[in-house]
Amino acid sequence: LGELGGIDLLVNNAAYQMSQPDGIEAITTEQFDRVMKTNLYGMFWLTKAALAHMPPGASVINTASVQGYQPSPHLLDYAMTKSAIISFTHSLAQMLATRGIRANAVAPGPVWTPLIPATMPDPTDFGKQSPLGRPAQPAEMAPAYVFLASDRSSYITGEIVNATGGAPLP
Repeated sequence: LGELGGIDLLVNNAAYQMSQPDGIEAITTEQFDRVMKTNLYGMFWLTKAALAHMPPGASVINTASVQGYQPSPHLLDYAMTKSAIISFTHSLAQMLATRGIRANAVAPGPVWTPLIPATMPDPTDFGKQSPLGRPAQPAEMAPAYVFLASDRSSYITGEIVNATGGAPLP
């Protein structure tokens, strides 16, 4: 930190999900804790630690999800965390505005990552319900993050950029 002068950008992008088509009864304490700790605890504690090193003009970008607005029943615990990330982002933006630090989030729709085949029983039709008819690739999300990290978004804070392949969100 001393050599580089601080942290100009923090991207909170860690997540864990496990599809549970058998309902809430099938979600174990271990699964619930892992989802909460990966998706929320990590974001909270990393943000808290980084803020001490973030100057005015810095930016925090969180990764939310379409699940935060339109939860799937088989992703109950994951969807809960994505709603919490949206609220955290809105609150954090208000809290940090007087310090000149921005906080925003990107809410992707279906994105094909290694998480999908590892956590979904049958990912064959994953993403086909999007208006574009396919899931996004991770590289298609990058421009949203780059924009929010750039000076071109210097007046944008507390916003959620929805990258859903055309699915309308609030």
